Amino acid sequence: MTSDAQGGGVLELRLRLAAATVPLDRVAFAEVEVAAVGGAETVSARLNLIEGDLEVEVTEPDGRVARATWPWPADSAPRSVALAAGERLVAAVPLVSEGSEPLFPVTGRYEVVARFAVRPGETLTSNTAVLVRTAGEDAALAADLRDRDVVQSLLGAGVIGAAEPALERLAESEDAGTAAAARLALARTDALAEAAADPAVSRAVAALLPPGATGNDERREAITSRAAPRDVAMLSGRPVEDRTDAAVED
Repeated sequence: MTSDAQGGGVLELRLRLAAATVPLDRVAFAEVEVAAVGGAETVSARLNLIEGDLEVEVTEPDGRVARATWPWPADSAPRSVALAAGERLVAAVPLVSEGSEPLFPVTGRYEVVARFAVRPGETLTSNTAVLVRTAGEDAALAADLRDRDVVQSLLGAGVIGAAEPALERLAESEDAGTAAAARLALARTDALAEAAADPAVSRAVAALLPPGATGNDERREAITSRAAPRDVAMLSGRPVEDRTDAAVED
């Protein structure tokens, strides 16, 4: 979780789940942050699943270890960011798939841990979080989230293949994060912007359109301009003053 840092301080990698229990008819999200504790540090800015510096491992109920991954390979140059003493870099990540296969195929107890290549040759490991996946209340939505085209559409933030009918259903989910993920893929920017003050919406957009990895995007910008102050850091990729709150607020 911690590492002696080159600037004389300590770096910490923290993992927080958006919710400890998530039904299979909803998308699960987490937040990952790297904090400079005690001294200024320069770290990788690629705190996302797309570019490869961040890895999220999930131990399934049967003991198999899976990795939360994007369906497509990434090819990007290294990027870094300077953290002042007492600052952190925070990001949201989607816990959706291993490649194009569902990351959580069955109900049960899953252990989740993050690893981040904070600099060449130096990797931090986070705390372990426990995520319980329960049976979904809506079997049709749970089935939609196991569909390959839907998985790729959510992670690609656009409609792929024959996913549109399922995305339309998911866009009406009672879960704000799931609905936001589907609306992002359907390019419903106005609906996203109207709900931008909801941390679950900002988290979903930051997770699926991570700053730096996906370039300029008017959908993310529409959310950033209306998001709550604590969520702007995830959406912008800018460091923010550190804090050690124990839970993510929905």
